[in-house]
Amino acid sequence: MTFTLGEQQKILMGTLKENGVSLVGFGDVSVVKIELTENFPVAISLAVKYSEKVVENLHTNEEAYHKHDIELEAFMKQLINIVENLLSKWDYQYATIPTSILIKDDRQLRELKVFPSKTAATCAGLGWIGKNALLVTPQYGPRIKLGTILTNARFEVGEAIIKDRCRECNLCVEACPYGAIHNVNWKPGIGREALFDAYLCNKMRLNHIPILGRKYECAMCIQACKVGKK
Repeated sequence: MTFTLGEQQKILMGTLKENGVSLVGFGDVSVVKIELTENFPVAISLAVKYSEKVVENLHTNEEAYHKHDIELEAFMKQLINIVENLLSKWDYQYATIPTSILIKDDRQLRELKVFPSKTAATCAGLGWIGKNALLVTPQYGPRIKLGTILTNARFEVGEAIIKDRCRECNLCVEACPYGAIHNVNWKPGIGREALFDAYLCNKMRLNHIPILGRKYECAMCIQACKVGKK
């Protein structure tokens, strides 16, 4: 059976929702002028929500948050696989953005060249970038795991969010134990370094490896955000 582009998009969205995706959107990323988006101008942006209970208790049970994050990582990969299989079935090309990368040192962080999933999500209208340099959604705040597939399928796209909604709120700034958040409001085109010191955050979290055997999750800024809390 042959489906129209619109029917394919509905099938894709319906299948993802049946399998537990929290949010799904489609965005025009051709505004980001790089070779990747020239070939794949449409982003399929996925989000799965974190457990509210786990996030609220992470300051007393960081291990539970770490395990939950691993579980959501595996779940997101399942959802991405659904998208990849459908796009392949319909003979579209795509590029999947890695859902996570372990940053071990400043050089790796400095040389990292990966299309940001949060940029795709703002283009798809799922949310805006908070002062902590994370995507903030109206429904769940920053308490989400993102996944992104770029494709040459010309699906109908949503309206991009191009304006910060954090305004004067500075809860994440106050919550950061390292002072890595600069209390600057996001706007399209602003560099991450203007919002957030990723090098300091990474360094301080890596310091826990001798004790934990892994990088510390922290996530105090995620816990502090009031957006999307019930």
